[in-house]
Amino acid sequence: MKLVINFLDNDLYINSERVLSIEVENKSYFYRIVNCFNSLYVGDKIDEINFYDEKFNEINLNNKILIMYDFFNFDFNSKKNISKIYKLIEDNLDEKSLQSFNNLYSKLLKILKNELNYLDINIKLDEEYKMENILKIVKLSIEKKDSLMDNLFLLIDLEKILKVNEILVFVNLKQYLSKDELKEFYKYIVYNNLCAVFVDSQTYGIADNMENKIIIDDNLNEFVL
Repeated sequence: MKLVINFLDNDLYINSERVLSIEVENKSYFYRIVNCFNSLYVGDKIDEINFYDEKFNEINLNNKILIMYDFFNFDFNSKKNISKIYKLIEDNLDEKSLQSFNNLYSKLLKILKNELNYLDINIKLDEEYKMENILKIVKLSIEKKDSLMDNLFLLIDLEKILKVNEILVFVNLKQYLSKDELKEFYKYIVYNNLCAVFVDSQTYGIADNMENKIIIDDNLNEFVL
């Protein structure tokens, strides 16, 4: 897909064959670019950034972008992730298992009603069977890993399985990774056919063979590599 940021001279391209690297020495432009992605992440529609498919039709990516800038607190258990997992579990249960869960829910309601009889209060219970209600009882969660690389790989695994976001945006991640680690992470992204953008506030030299890179220097000169 084509990415157009209206205060940049060059159009950019995002695909699953290479990551897009945007290295910005100008602090004002760095903030503006990150803010554009963050606005889409929280669901705001802004005019400064637009996406187009191969037929030049505009693509709406509001709430379909994940932006990461805190690499110490991975939010694997976001509402979107857990809801998606609930849906996947329910979709993959066979009829016999669904009926078993339904029976369990009915028994649970019966027990609760009996226990609530002594209260002189009109308490309403949701008697409609919902698989999500059952799953919430077990407090399903995704366990974070110990190392940064393992957490990054886990993030990619989740995105591959859950298909929650169209684009992953990593802000200043390169400062935490060695060249070998970064290359390994690039390979894992491409291997899993995901689209990723790396936005950094400094330059890291020539483009890697798995990068489409643009460098914006402090004078706002643009260099496409």
